Amino acid sequence: MAPKERVPNNERKPLGVVLPSGHTGSSLFHSVLQQAVAQFPQALGAARMPSGAGVFKKTYGSALARFEAARVSSSERTAIARFIVRTTQDALGFAAGDKTVPLTEHLRDKAAPQTLERTRLGDESRLEVAIPWSGAVHRGLDAVTLAKRLAATHELTHAAAEALTWIAQHAQANGGKIDLRGRRFVILGAGAELAPTRALLQGGASVLWIDLADPATLLADRAGLSGELVTCAAAKNLLENPREIAAAIEAFAQGQPVEVGAFAYASGASQEWRLAVTMDAIVSSLDPAIVRSVSLLVSPTTASVWQPESVTEAAARFKRRPIWQGALNRAGLLPTPGSISAGGAHVGLSTVSIQGLSYQAAQYISKLMAAEALALHGVDARATTSRPIIVSANVAGITRTRSLSHPLFEAAFLGAPKFGVRIFDPPETRALSSLLMLHDLLNPQAPAGPQTNDPQRASKLFAQQVHGGIYCLPFALEESIRAAAVIGLGMKPSVLLPKKRKR
Repeated sequence: MAPKERVPNNERKPLGVVLPSGHTGSSLFHSVLQQAVAQFPQALGAARMPSGAGVFKKTYGSALARFEAARVSSSERTAIARFIVRTTQDALGFAAGDKTVPLTEHLRDKAAPQTLERTRLGDESRLEVAIPWSGAVHRGLDAVTLAKRLAATHELTHAAAEALTWIAQHAQANGGKIDLRGRRFVILGAGAELAPTRALLQGGASVLWIDLADPATLLADRAGLSGELVTCAAAKNLLENPREIAAAIEAFAQGQPVEVGAFAYASGASQEWRLAVTMDAIVSSLDPAIVRSVSLLVSPTTASVWQPESVTEAAARFKRRPIWQGALNRAGLLPTPGSISAGGAHVGLSTVSIQGLSYQAAQYISKLMAAEALALHGVDARATTSRPIIVSANVAGITRTRSLSHPLFEAAFLGAPKFGVRIFDPPETRALSSLLMLHDLLNPQAPAGPQTNDPQRASKLFAQQVHGGIYCLPFALEESIRAAAVIGLGMKPSVLLPKKRKR
């Protein structure tokens, strides 16, 4: 047999979910927002969106904050969110060789039924409330004390503290365990650093693993695991196999409700946004009857609405700012305020340019907008009648994950305490976020539930914020990070040295 000819990278045919021809992630993001302004001029005209994609790319932090402030102040806020999600899903395509079709059309052409493999791990719940924090582990009702303390120091919101209190008390009333037996979870990005996969299996749930990563790493340590881990050989690559993944979810559901978690992430070549849109599109392609809930994590570095206690604390911190912060503020190096207000809503100037516009588009469009659209109207982005579902969309703190392994961030992490900001370790964020998610799914009175008679549900949906103090900054986050990085470099100049690769 003749050896297979190697095709140069620049001649390989694209495969999988792609941006529309002629667009970068940046230009598509701008185009989608411009289309929303044209569709809802009365609501969004005050946002003063830049007309050119180039100007938007340079000023998108403040532009996006103005846009979100105008949106949440409008009675059409959820209609705008649905329009943005629909427009984005319609824009992306699925490429196979010389042919590209719209992603939504590709998903309508159903894949063949998928074969699943099941690994039984145990028959009882072993999931306890346990939050690792500053070298200690807070278990059971001790977690309530921790949550109240973090709310008092403005590292998380009162709504988040109340949710953590509820889930701790729920476990206490059930023998100290959170019982997930009989529940089915689909985790898109099951191997992600902050995914709740291990916690769900400790609770005895049945979990469908969707990830390029091999679950063998998880199974290498089965201590405390229970429930059932389910895999599908053809359903691993979200960007290349979205139809097969949808078919695997349907086979896993067997007509029964499932809980979908959207946690996949990869950087570079607009992957973060393409992955986020693909996860949204897969959910939208499913039979609404089998989707009980959708869970995701919102980055603190997107245009989120601050809670009233954070706004008050930011004003207080500005008044008692140290002399050096005041000097930098007067010099224009720490601009204030740290948020943009409209109609009583305060939206943080919390974007960070080094993360890129594709990252921001994934967070804002395919998380914030998608979460609100799902919560208020349901899975079908085009349905004329509402069928709300449970949506868990909580802010997770800035965390020392592999994706933030960059000298600027590492230096800023060292200087962050000078601004009253906490940087979280992955086990802390995983524990807090998993418990908040389980509160949202188990508490029938949670804002995440489909109480259609609550006119404030859209705003309450995002009230559970573990922000570590960055939503109390009186200054714009980008400039605060630069100042913190300078402080961090003074403390540890070696963060700029190239790191040795691990063998």
